[in-house]
Amino acid sequence: MKRALFTLVLGDRYRQRFAAQAAPTFQAYARAHGLSLVVLDRLLDDGPLGRSRSPAWQKCLLMRHPKAAGCDQVAWLDADIVIRPDAPNVFEGVPPDTFGAVDAFASPSPEAYAAAAGKIRAYLAGHGLAGPDDATPEGFYHHYGFDTGPDRVAQTGVLVLTPEVHGPVLEAAYAETRRPDSRDMLFEMRPLSHHLLTRSPVTWLDPRFNALWATALFNHYPFLADPAFRAGFRDRPDLYHGLKARCLAAAYEAAYFLHFAGTGDDMDALAVG
Repeated sequence: MKRALFTLVLGDRYRQRFAAQAAPTFQAYARAHGLSLVVLDRLLDDGPLGRSRSPAWQKCLLMRHPKAAGCDQVAWLDADIVIRPDAPNVFEGVPPDTFGAVDAFASPSPEAYAAAAGKIRAYLAGHGLAGPDDATPEGFYHHYGFDTGPDRVAQTGVLVLTPEVHGPVLEAAYAETRRPDSRDMLFEMRPLSHHLLTRSPVTWLDPRFNALWATALFNHYPFLADPAFRAGFRDRPDLYHGLKARCLAAAYEAAYFLHFAGTGDDMDALAVG
């Protein structure tokens, strides 16, 4: 069976970070499991719609790429992921007629996700920002304009897909324009999760295949996000960065794929290799 990993890296800053932190882990993982690795470096849709939205939407067009179309199964990984050396094969146990994803609202457990989500909302409110009402899957999809939706949410930073089965589903999600693209909308995640879960069976992956650093950060290391705590290290930033590195190492050890969604700057503090 021909399988490949795909990701997309655009912009000098992101290319440098990917090359330094993520790429070596992607390459080692592909070698370990006999997978092809394709790092896209340009938009699959370079027209007005593609350029007007976050590059995250480009995963919806993945099956247009000839290397994806020639595979039996493909895995999409966002470029802000770092893979642990001994991570198992993400394709194993995902039948070709299903797609594989982590349940966003149950990662690493429903209780841990809910706790982190509440802390993040409180953190945003404390900084004068309002997060959307995403406490339930219903609210998650309603925020994008769907009247109804699935009772679960797929975290779309890691997806296992079958080109001939899921290509049309991804394209339908890409065509959605119910809301303007924004970080508040989580870019492509709301419509893509909705379309995948309403049009395809799913194989839920072990949450460790898409472990969010933000969840670990707010559940276990919230002091790292506290400006007052960080100010105490003003004269010794090396101590702060050392502490952050230790916390990141613990989160990395507990994951298969550690995902820095919304926290990309912290990737630089993770020591890999």
